[in-house]
Amino acid sequence: MKALRILMLAWEYPPMIVGGLGRHVYELSKSLAKEGHSVHVITTFIEGESVYECKHNVHIHRVKSLYENKDHFYKWINGLNEAMLQYVNCFFSKNEFDLIHAHDWLVCTSAIAIKQKYNIPLITTIHATEHGRNNGIHTKLQYEIHMKEKELTQASDAIVVCSQYMKVEVAEILNASQQSIFVFPNGIDDKFFEQVTGSTDIRTKYQLENQKLVFSIGRIVNEKGFQTIVDAAPSVIAKCRNVFFIIAGKGPMLEYYRRLVNDRGLSKTIKFLGHITEEEQRAFLQQSDIVLVPSLYEPFGIVALEGMLAKKPTIVSDVGGLSEIISHGRTGYKMEPGNSHSLVQQITAVLDEKKEAEKIAQEGQRYVLEHYSWLRIAQQTGGVYRKIMTSYGKCRG
Repeated sequence: MKALRILMLAWEYPPMIVGGLGRHVYELSKSLAKEGHSVHVITTFIEGESVYECKHNVHIHRVKSLYENKDHFYKWINGLNEAMLQYVNCFFSKNEFDLIHAHDWLVCTSAIAIKQKYNIPLITTIHATEHGRNNGIHTKLQYEIHMKEKELTQASDAIVVCSQYMKVEVAEILNASQQSIFVFPNGIDDKFFEQVTGSTDIRTKYQLENQKLVFSIGRIVNEKGFQTIVDAAPSVIAKCRNVFFIIAGKGPMLEYYRRLVNDRGLSKTIKFLGHITEEEQRAFLQQSDIVLVPSLYEPFGIVALEGMLAKKPTIVSDVGGLSEIISHGRTGYKMEPGNSHSLVQQITAVLDEKKEAEKIAQEGQRYVLEHYSWLRIAQQTGGVYRKIMTSYGKCRG
């Protein structure tokens, strides 16, 4: 079959990483290119990066929002969409692409405009919903984002989600047809831990040589459930000596959590690091004793895959897509979301039963390598592309 020409729209793309979306688009684009497809990604310009570059055979185009003040994020996103549309109109001909693949509401306006102008199919990946993130719609801004999500899904010829949980959520919350929704999980690069360029001894750097290290990483927002760690920590250290929690990531609640840790006298037990490099992230995953994903809402949870790939006992909340990744007591451990007592139980189970934990971690690694290949996911995604294009009468091979 002939290669497809794919226009990928995503507001974040490495080295700009805000959440899981950017990493997802990077890995999917790279794997689609390996399959022989022509992939062009239009994303946000960041200082120090080229406006255009070709990396891993993926063509990356970076544009500046026409609204410069990022403090007004919704307006800034509208300006980014205008810039994306202008860029496509200026630099690409009408028959340049076979299809558009959009990622979340943040590129809604440009995706729909390009679809209508060039008469090509639109596939959309919904990574999360505003309703799910906030357990409902409570503010005007949340409502506006929710309506953008609805507009995008209604205009899409196919919708991709990362879990069965998200398929139900998108169908119910965004009124999307179940028949138009395809479920492909996020994947992981089996060479993820071979990409470390230097030797990073995390335990020495952060003076954790004699500690049992529990590592979490994610955007520092309420939905990630880091409050549960703060609540559980006193009971954990009462039961298990020398346990230390490292939480990495940036976000609007970072300073709140740092103050909370200090106010509760837990500064010798918990550290919110803020942003860390990808190399440090890999080092923490490899050198930790436990990888912890305590989310309250989680469409998928790629950090869980990374913990399992590192052959570490991985504890996740029994919620959303995380529930589908881990089989409790076989490939990892599950805790009740938001329940500090449940978290204490799972941490003590791992530390008290080391041989059993090692066995479970080994099975977790085997399971991830078998089921979460990005190349396999790219092939499945390519199948959806061709199916949708056939209905358009535009399939070239």
